[in-house]
Amino acid sequence: MSAFVFLIIGLLCAVISRILLLIAALNVSVWWAFGVWLPFGPLFFRLSYPDLARSSMIFRFATLPCFFFYLLLGPGSSYHHRFSNLTQRSSAPTARYSLEGRGGREKPRNSSGPVVDTGANVEDRRIENTREFQRLYAWSEALKLRKRDLLHSDTEGNRAYEIELAQYQAALVKANAERNELAALPK
Repeated sequence: MSAFVFLIIGLLCAVISRILLLIAALNVSVWWAFGVWLPFGPLFFRLSYPDLARSSMIFRFATLPCFFFYLLLGPGSSYHHRFSNLTQRSSAPTARYSLEGRGGREKPRNSSGPVVDTGANVEDRRIENTREFQRLYAWSEALKLRKRDLLHSDTEGNRAYEIELAQYQAALVKANAERNELAALPK
């Protein structure tokens, strides 16, 4: 609530400052009064007529600390909190493939050949592989958008992006290997 109060006070100071500058510009000419509303008009007026523009100086200077306190108390802390939560979450979901063990901690078997999962039906594995490729496509699109929005100077964001990209590429390699294995199996 206090941030909102500082925002209102800052906006009021800015409006009063602009009105005082407009009154001073009207004392010079009508053209300067129109010029004050242009993007760099107030700057040129203050440089051309510093004595006349001095009446709005107190309100101009009062605007700055009001906006500073608004940013300090208001959205600044909430944006920082929101972005820190986004970077702490894991962005890559854990993927499970049909070739991997079901229980997670199985005893290693002494075998000379590849391990074939006999528990899952081939058609179910194909359906699961198709779903995995759909998930990977959505993940790829999200990565493209994230890369587009990253700044070169954002080292933490680039590092997190590179980690997620490596996870995506590893998941894509596993899904391609599963698809190639399923293509070799009879229908």
